[in-house]
Amino acid sequence: MADREAVCRIDQSVIGNDSRRDYIAQAIYNGTCIVARSGREVAGFAVYENSFFGHCFIALVIVAPRFRRRGAARSMIQYIERCSPTPKLFTSTNESNIAMQRVCESLGFVRSGMIDNLDEGDPEIIYYKRAC
Repeated sequence: MADREAVCRIDQSVIGNDSRRDYIAQAIYNGTCIVARSGREVAGFAVYENSFFGHCFIALVIVAPRFRRRGAARSMIQYIERCSPTPKLFTSTNESNIAMQRVCESLGFVRSGMIDNLDEGDPEIIYYKRAC
């Protein structure tokens, strides 16, 4: 994917380091990295996996700050939902990430559980939806 460097730059700018560079490169190689564009610019990306207890899991949804609140996250999630290789689709977000919670709930995802101790003091909320 020609957008690899742009995707990695967005991720680094959002999380503050390049610790996921190899993970993202592998997702691109596997064809499980979706890119959102605004014109010719990369606005964001999403990564999904098929290793969540045998189901599709949206592991990352990252949108560059200047492109947020324009529908990029929603579009990428809907795309993954349409092409999901499994009938069940899962994703997650931190309890502090109200924006992502709203996106998930507006797309019909329901809360399925919570995991403590991933990020100290900020539980991870698991969401579920039956894929299209």
